[in-house]
Amino acid sequence: MKGDAITTAIRAVLGTIGSEVVKSGVKDAYESLKKVIHRKWGESAPISKAISALEEDPKSKAQAAVLEEKVAAINATEDAEVAQALRHLVEGMKAHNIGGEAVAKIQFKMTGGLVQGVAAAENVQIGSMTFGAQPKG
Repeated sequence: MKGDAITTAIRAVLGTIGSEVVKSGVKDAYESLKKVIHRKWGESAPISKAISALEEDPKSKAQAAVLEEKVAAINATEDAEVAQALRHLVEGMKAHNIGGEAVAKIQFKMTGGLVQGVAAAENVQIGSMTFGAQPKG
């Protein structure tokens, strides 16, 4: 298998999804990835249709090529939510040795973005609301 990480992971998981090899966590992660894609681009979008077509014929190289094309057309691998769902799926697959070398080669490097919030604070006060330990003194 070659191609983008989304197509590679989907092809690998579909090859074993009907068997007992695939743990429920991996199945759930796969369903979560599909839900993110459906929510972002719609269930009738070309990428969603390509996933469905590959589910119907998981060994089809032609269907995999169509999915690869649809993934590239919308830059799905660049979407942060898709990447997060994909990472969760791939980590589960790696933990259960699903997908072999093709999945083992999928690496994630996430950069940029904006992180907001409070980390490692003893006390946070917002307006009249206080969270955590009472202020000292």
